[in-house]
Amino acid sequence: MDNKTDTFLEYKALLFSIAYNMLGNIDQAEDMVQDTYLKWMEIQAEAVKHTKAFLVKVITNKCINHLSSAKVQREKYVGIWLPEPLQDYSRDRAHNKIETYHALSIGMLVLMERLTPQERAIFLLKEIFSYDYYELAEIFEKAPDNCRQILKRAKDNLGKDTRRFEVDMKVHEKILKNFMAAISEGSMEELIQLLKEDIHLFADGGGRSFQVQGQRLTAFARPIQGRENIGRLLLSIVPKFRQSVPDFSQEFIFTNGMPSIISYSGDAPQSLVSLEIDDQTIRNIYVQTNPDKLKHLKKTDL
Repeated sequence: MDNKTDTFLEYKALLFSIAYNMLGNIDQAEDMVQDTYLKWMEIQAEAVKHTKAFLVKVITNKCINHLSSAKVQREKYVGIWLPEPLQDYSRDRAHNKIETYHALSIGMLVLMERLTPQERAIFLLKEIFSYDYYELAEIFEKAPDNCRQILKRAKDNLGKDTRRFEVDMKVHEKILKNFMAAISEGSMEELIQLLKEDIHLFADGGGRSFQVQGQRLTAFARPIQGRENIGRLLLSIVPKFRQSVPDFSQEFIFTNGMPSIISYSGDAPQSLVSLEIDDQTIRNIYVQTNPDKLKHLKKTDL
């Protein structure tokens, strides 16, 4: 490899992190990284004063432009749109709290859909990747005060919800296991105790349907709200789903920095369930059954 490629590879993980957290899609993020590499190879490296800042600027602007068209695509999306989960292959489970910088939680990525592309970019670079206002000013070609105002607007749009996403890993794993046990045992009482009263369930099926005991089911067009509604739904559908899937198996994996439960038919992923925890109860449930968004998830070698 030449020196320019070596230089680019130093920043490749950072660039993918920015693109994934901007777009919520692995293939699109990889495309943005590849496009940025091609742009880098076209220019004279000597003309670039700060390589990292240049590459971040290129990929950030590409993501902002892409999100304009992605918004149109999501408006045409059938049902609820959730970001594609990113699997974490290495986790130190000895730590109670693990801060993940390469992939924000599914809940946080959903929350950031409230932001404009530029607000999302400035929020990510400042709050997640710790860029200062002068670095942001260079990337966005704005005055530092303008960047500060855009960040304030982004935070106002997000409200206090960003505080929800601090993760205590041991608590999260425990609640996830209790959640699955309550469903397996068919215990409505134990399940209800785990759910917040105003809980929401979001399910993304991409308009696809699957067969459960002779019935064709699709993901819900709108979020399901309320712990009694969600409890009854889970206790009704999940056991039927398990019985209907050939060669069914489940395992705990880490996606987007949090424990999740994935279901397989053989080696093919069928669904992913991620929980958002708030004060040791479940605030939101995210269910991904769109096969296009599960294709990157692989069985772990445990």
